[in-house]
Amino acid sequence: MEFREELEKMVSRIGLENPVLEIDMTPTGRFGGFVISESFSGMSHIDRQNMLWDKLDKILDEKRRLKIVGLLTMTPAEVEDADSYD
Repeated sequence: MEFREELEKMVSRIGLENPVLEIDMTPTGRFGGFVISESFSGMSHIDRQNMLWDKLDKILDEKRRLKIVGLLTMTPAEVEDADSYD
């Protein structure tokens, strides 16, 4: 299984409400993207990141964790607001 698919499955299993993932491979072969969920509503960005990484750190070994450049956490409303600027 490709790492992107594995990462998507892991994030989908950590208990977020209807998560949507937009994950791509960078030119260096690492992965990054967006995790979009209503679960992030009312949370600061640092609290979102802490929640996500606390859960991912429990299931990712260091080798697989190093394959991730970054995961931005957003709510569906924030994505909609960002799209309105296009």
